[in-house]
Amino acid sequence: MRNNALYFPYVSIPDTAWTMRTLLYWDKVSAIVPLELAYRPEELDVFMRELLDVGLVNTVIPAQYLWRLEQFDTAFVKLVEARLRTFHYSPEKIKARPRVRIHIEKLQGIPEFLVRSGAAERLDDSWYMVEASIAKLFMAYLAVCLGGLEEVDAAPVTNRWEYTSLLGLGRTQRRPQRPAHQDARHEILDCLLPVPEGEVNLAAIVKFKEQYGDLLPALRRVIEVRSAEIALLQDAEDRADAISDFVKQSKLQIDELSDAMRFNWKKLTFGALFPLAANGIQWATTSPDSPALWAGTALSFASAAYTALTSPGENSASLRKEPLAYIAHAHRRFATKRD
Repeated sequence: MRNNALYFPYVSIPDTAWTMRTLLYWDKVSAIVPLELAYRPEELDVFMRELLDVGLVNTVIPAQYLWRLEQFDTAFVKLVEARLRTFHYSPEKIKARPRVRIHIEKLQGIPEFLVRSGAAERLDDSWYMVEASIAKLFMAYLAVCLGGLEEVDAAPVTNRWEYTSLLGLGRTQRRPQRPAHQDARHEILDCLLPVPEGEVNLAAIVKFKEQYGDLLPALRRVIEVRSAEIALLQDAEDRADAISDFVKQSKLQIDELSDAMRFNWKKLTFGALFPLAANGIQWATTSPDSPALWAGTALSFASAAYTALTSPGENSASLRKEPLAYIAHAHRRFATKRD
């Protein structure tokens, strides 16, 4: 099971709720950024620059890795050749189809073949215009190949669901995930994992992950295993029912964890304890004729009670071992209400 994610198909990660959940769910999130843009970050979207600045996103530069994949070009060329034969695309026919822009660094030695077949044309020194369906195929292929490298070791993720059916590509030693697996994970996280409302404070997400990131592996194991099981179901309605059942059971557990945490950590504050001393509690060892001493004793009592009730103990440790504890903490930190 992988702990990191590699975003595609775009260079800049979008400012959406999907991105917030992705940042919260994976240990590390990376994006595929050409070396040229890595040295010119001003050309990236503002949100992407902010993600890089706070360390929530890292860059994976294709030129630093693709040379290690000896069959990278050859395998993709064969894939495209088979596609062109299947759809009977002639150079003239494919030239009339919509095109999108891809940076030359990502393509390695593939552009020559694409130009010869009529599937691409050079735009300038850095970019090619590539037939849209082949471009989608390539971006999914690139993400799978890069993510499969030991140095990257990341699961390809995307907010563009038209790409999920393509995530079985790539010549790597890791078995690619079924599209239904990714769909199940998305639905589960969308229902369970809250995102900050309003303007997002990225520093708050960094702080949250620093504080509770050690709980993530247990959560991912549960969700990835259940998503894989759901993906094996052949009927779409059965998959939807399985997701719904898992979400309902998980919400009940999250509520129980949240209630326990609310008692142990959240609601019990020193200010809530100390006023008890002013509402009729008498201290037998202290004379009420000495207000200063009486107040000091009351203060010591409240402090001791607060320390006893909020100090980590066996109950706190057991709560942290629960797989859904990370989500319960996220609800306490980010969600004002949950459906």
